[in-house]
Amino acid sequence: MRGDIVFWLYILIPIVVIGGIAVYIEKKSGMSVPDEDKQKDKLFQVLSQNDKNTRGPGF
Repeated sequence: MRGDIVFWLYILIPIVVIGGIAVYIEKKSGMSVPDEDKQKDKLFQVLSQNDKNTRGPGF
Protein backbone atom coordinates (compact mmCIF):
# COMPACT_ATOMS: atom_id res chain seq x y z
CA MET A 1 0.00 0.00 0.00
CA ARG A 2 2.69 2.47 1.01
CA GLY A 3 4.74 1.52 -2.04
CA ASP A 4 1.85 2.44 -4.32
CA ILE A 5 1.58 5.90 -2.79
CA VAL A 6 5.31 6.51 -3.13
CA PHE A 7 5.19 5.35 -6.75
CA TRP A 8 2.42 7.82 -7.60
CA LEU A 9 4.22 10.63 -5.77
CA TYR A 10 7.34 9.97 -7.85
CA ILE A 11 5.21 10.18 -10.99
CA LEU A 12 3.02 13.19 -10.10
CA ILE A 13 5.42 15.55 -8.31
CA PRO A 14 7.66 16.18 -11.37
CA ILE A 15 4.57 16.75 -13.53
CA VAL A 16 3.20 19.33 -11.08
CA VAL A 17 6.57 21.07 -10.73
CA ILE A 18 7.13 21.29 -14.50
CA GLY A 19 3.56 22.52 -14.99
CA GLY A 20 4.08 25.22 -12.37
CA ILE A 21 7.31 26.35 -14.00
CA ALA A 22 5.59 26.51 -17.40
CA VAL A 23 2.75 28.64 -16.01
CA TYR A 24 5.23 30.94 -14.25
CA ILE A 25 7.29 31.46 -17.42
CA GLU A 26 4.15 32.10 -19.47
CA LYS A 27 2.96 34.75 -17.03
CA LYS A 28 6.43 36.28 -16.78
CA SER A 29 6.84 36.58 -20.56
CA GLY A 30 3.92 39.03 -20.65
CA MET A 31 2.26 37.57 -23.71
CA SER A 32 -1.30 38.75 -24.09
CA VAL A 33 -4.27 37.96 -26.28
CA PRO A 34 -3.82 39.53 -29.73
CA ASP A 35 -5.94 42.55 -30.63
CA GLU A 36 -8.58 41.42 -33.12
CA ASP A 37 -8.89 44.87 -34.73
CA LYS A 38 -5.20 44.88 -35.62
CA GLN A 39 -5.47 41.35 -36.99
CA LYS A 40 -8.43 42.28 -39.19
CA ASP A 41 -6.60 45.37 -40.50
CA LYS A 42 -3.48 43.34 -41.33
CA LEU A 43 -5.58 40.62 -42.98
CA PHE A 44 -7.29 43.24 -45.15
CA GLN A 45 -3.89 44.64 -46.17
CA VAL A 46 -2.57 41.19 -47.05
CA LEU A 47 -5.68 40.26 -49.03
CA SER A 48 -5.69 43.51 -50.98
CA GLN A 49 -1.97 43.15 -51.75
CA ASN A 50 -2.51 39.52 -52.77
CA ASP A 51 -5.33 40.62 -55.10
CA LYS A 52 -3.00 43.15 -56.72
CA ASN A 53 -0.33 40.49 -57.17
CA THR A 54 -2.66 37.98 -58.80
CA ARG A 55 -4.04 40.47 -61.32
CA GLY A 56 -0.56 41.58 -62.32
CA PRO A 57 0.64 45.02 -63.40
CA GLY A 58 -1.51 47.23 -65.59
CA PHE A 59 -4.89 45.86 -64.58
